[in-house]
Amino acid sequence: MKVFVDTDVILDVLLERKHFAYSAKIIEYIEKKVIEGFTSPIIFTNTFYLIAKEKNTNLAWNALRKLRKLFKITKVNEKVVDQALASGFKDFEDAIQYYSALDVKAKYFLGRNKSDYIGEEVIIVSPQEFLALIEKN
Repeated sequence: MKVFVDTDVILDVLLERKHFAYSAKIIEYIEKKVIEGFTSPIIFTNTFYLIAKEKNTNLAWNALRKLRKLFKITKVNEKVVDQALASGFKDFEDAIQYYSALDVKAKYFLGRNKSDYIGEEVIIVSPQEFLALIEKN
């Protein structure tokens, strides 16, 4: 099953934030190939910036290398940008993330700011909700 993982979920793990346990379980499922994890190139730039700012650049580079081994990377091309521009999303970055997830036919979009996403083609769930869904099966 293809899932798109947003920045907040990745940062929960890398910075050991409040929702660490749920997000870490998502990463574990990707590592074990229970699910197929996708993320966009934008998440790499955001993650580098935030980890370098909060911790240091060496840690940021190492984190990106680990992420690259785990995740497949979506494309941000003309089609995705055009869809994002026409979408009606309040935030352009959220629109890019959503349409890059749609482009790879991800079934789920995992993030914590669900109300920011207006599309219905990809199911938007929090890590906690996603875990409840797949652990039920």
